[in-house]
Amino acid sequence: MSAAESALTARLAGLAPEKRAALLARLSQQRSGKQPLRPRPGPRDTFPVGMDQERLWVLDQLYPGTTTYTLGFGLRFLGEFDRHAFSEAVSVVVGRHELLRSAIETDGARPVLRLHPERGADLTFTDRSDGPDGERERRRAEFIRQQVRRPFDLARDPVLRIGVADLGGGDHQIVQTMPHSFTDQWSYVRLNSELLETYCAVREGREPQLPELPVQFGDYAQWQRDYFESGHGERHRAFWRTYLSDLPDRPLLPYDHSPESEDRTGRQYNFVLDQRTAAAFIARAKEARSTIANAMAAVYAALLYEESGAGDILLGVPSVTRSEPAVQDLVGFLLTNVPLRIRLPEEPTPHDFMAATQAAGAAVAEHHETPFGEIVRAVAPERSVHSYPLLRTMLVHLDLAETVSYTVPGATVYANAVPEGISSMDATVAWWHLGDLVYGRFEYRTALFEPETIDRLARRLLQLVEVFATSPDTPLGSPARRAAEQVRAAWCEALAVPSADPGDVFAASGGTPLLAVRLARLLTARGFPAGARDLTEHTTLAGLTDLLLARGNPLTPTGIPDSEVPGRAGVSEEYLEQLFASTQGAEQENR
Repeated sequence: MSAAESALTARLAGLAPEKRAALLARLSQQRSGKQPLRPRPGPRDTFPVGMDQERLWVLDQLYPGTTTYTLGFGLRFLGEFDRHAFSEAVSVVVGRHELLRSAIETDGARPVLRLHPERGADLTFTDRSDGPDGERERRRAEFIRQQVRRPFDLARDPVLRIGVADLGGGDHQIVQTMPHSFTDQWSYVRLNSELLETYCAVREGREPQLPELPVQFGDYAQWQRDYFESGHGERHRAFWRTYLSDLPDRPLLPYDHSPESEDRTGRQYNFVLDQRTAAAFIARAKEARSTIANAMAAVYAALLYEESGAGDILLGVPSVTRSEPAVQDLVGFLLTNVPLRIRLPEEPTPHDFMAATQAAGAAVAEHHETPFGEIVRAVAPERSVHSYPLLRTMLVHLDLAETVSYTVPGATVYANAVPEGISSMDATVAWWHLGDLVYGRFEYRTALFEPETIDRLARRLLQLVEVFATSPDTPLGSPARRAAEQVRAAWCEALAVPSADPGDVFAASGGTPLLAVRLARLLTARGFPAGARDLTEHTTLAGLTDLLLARGNPLTPTGIPDSEVPGRAGVSEEYLEQLFASTQGAEQENR
């Protein structure tokens, strides 16, 4: 990085979030060279697919009939539900967005979006009211599972599937599922804003107040391709090629099983911060001139640092690609994954993590809308069918205050989770906050982690939020680094050498079968499950350390009790739903 780039990065990191955003917008406009986004001329029956959309389409072709890249959203109606008004609202919304009436078909070897003007949503109504009230949650959970586990054929099926279950007693569960290549979390917010506004309008006999749509998703896809296929695309690729060069190849997560698995079965582990800690953390983020999303990423980076001892951490964050005003209200996959490279000093404090994460965000700010496929193309990592390219873990943050709470005629409506039962990443931490309520979840691949490991990670994550809020200048220790020091000390003692480097080889350092037995005994005495067979003449110190840490770190605290967690860990979906509903009600009353 040049001196000028370093100065700009430092300046950006020191600005307040709103000033930083304004400056970045001006810089982006000056340097991007983007043409205005306007409706595409000519026939409107076919369009190119979006660049990030194509990446997910390719994955769907590789693994047909799966739901790995299906995204679900839930709405709960408590009170009156007008089936006719809801059906009308769905029809209006689908009619406004060409993408919701499109399919991905192949034109030769090239995927294209083809518009089917008369296609509607796959809308079904189901009566699940039979049975005792005490079994309502079981019936609801079963309905959700049935909805989210149905795969999509992207060439033939309607891409918006909505199931409505009457659970009895004025309780309706709505489950919306779409291929992820056609939507994202922010699009669901927009879709439901339009859906519920139109529902109210139909009930009240008025015209719905809906935003104008200057362009459609196909127009955006064509505009995006024109830009990244020009010389400007190479400028972005060159940045990512340099930014992600010389990445250390070491696991950041404490895997219980080999990550060489194609099983994407996932599970969610929910947790809630107590309000006092949440308020203190948000205040600390503002004091550090950081966004809450950046502060949450810093906390997760601290957890990864503790687990791995790595001072160079690669963490993925989602980035919406909606900088053009014309696409603000579109439904579609307007999202990319941005790799943040967080580089830490020795013995980092929470303050250091915050600064390093802000610096990482500032460094990629001009390139944050680069399609992830273009980043992978630039970096050309070694590809594996077992893992997502480049990224193993992500941090997602959603501010629910940005959404609109609705009161519809005769009913209360609120969003609820619809677990898809999959995890595309090895592990993802997601945070939401609405007023004083801050809650989150670990989503993880069950083939890679045991529930006990995720429980430990989640509890420590909540503790770290409190540490960031109350002790920003206290250095954070890393059990992984301390364990590596213990292995090095045993290595030096067994081989009678004064020091050792990670690349030192056992035999070349004087190792013999007898010394292998001695080293194994020294490691066992320090708590590491080691045996002489773990050591061959080619074993390096780094390789031995990674092998032992993969079996478990004896220095990592286990069994963090509830009394030491600032919040609640391992809560159910039902608990979260009740908490969210009560908080949303309070938010509505305060408006």
